[in-house]
Amino acid sequence: MKARIITLIGAIFTAYGVILCSMSNINLGVVLVAVFGIATLCVGVFYPKIKSLLTIRFFRICKIFILLFLCAEIAFMSFLAIYGFSDTVEYREDAVIVLGAGVRGDRVTLPLKMRLDKAVEFHRKNPEAVIVVTGGQGLQETVTEAYAMEKYLIQHGVDKNKILKEEKAASTFENMKFSKEILDNYFTTAYSVTIVTNHFHIFRGTAIAQKAGFQSVTHMHAGLQWYNLLPCFLRESLAVIKMFVFE
Repeated sequence: MKARIITLIGAIFTAYGVILCSMSNINLGVVLVAVFGIATLCVGVFYPKIKSLLTIRFFRICKIFILLFLCAEIAFMSFLAIYGFSDTVEYREDAVIVLGAGVRGDRVTLPLKMRLDKAVEFHRKNPEAVIVVTGGQGLQETVTEAYAMEKYLIQHGVDKNKILKEEKAASTFENMKFSKEILDNYFTTAYSVTIVTNHFHIFRGTAIAQKAGFQSVTHMHAGLQWYNLLPCFLRESLAVIKMFVFE
């Protein structure tokens, strides 16, 4: 019975990973979902042999370790979600930094569209603020993310003169570093910024903004389609750990 349940779970996650690969740009989160599905599927298929090869004590230790890891991961992802939903934006900030995400060809993906819609919302409440769109050109992209973002904002009523493009960044740290260089040249006095990104990314985005030297930082979250929640939070949890350990 256990073998069938594990096999079913593995098959579901494998199919989920394959579908994600066809619906969005391939990234670490999507790969992790697919790898988890394939690994679980293999464990389910070969469960009797695996169990016979391992001692009962070792098998129990493995189960405890896996359960503890899953509980820790769920708790960490819950923290990221709660932090991400807690907006601090005041709509009086001098600048908005919209972090780039994948584009397909020259069109923004749905997660990026959600970020840009929040920037449009901010612009309607504070049209004097400048909007920095940041992101270079990655795999499966025919233009820079910043170019596609600028085009979307203009189509939705944002004045082109209020948009600043940063087209070199290939990471969140570079998003912040290069955006700060642009804003430092734009403003002659102290200024405040709000960071716009999807909720799973708010914690790391804000932390990196502060590391990059921004003094007055608030944040504003965008939503995310349900089927992207797991890969995005998996990838983000690893990225946060990497940030604290290596950066």
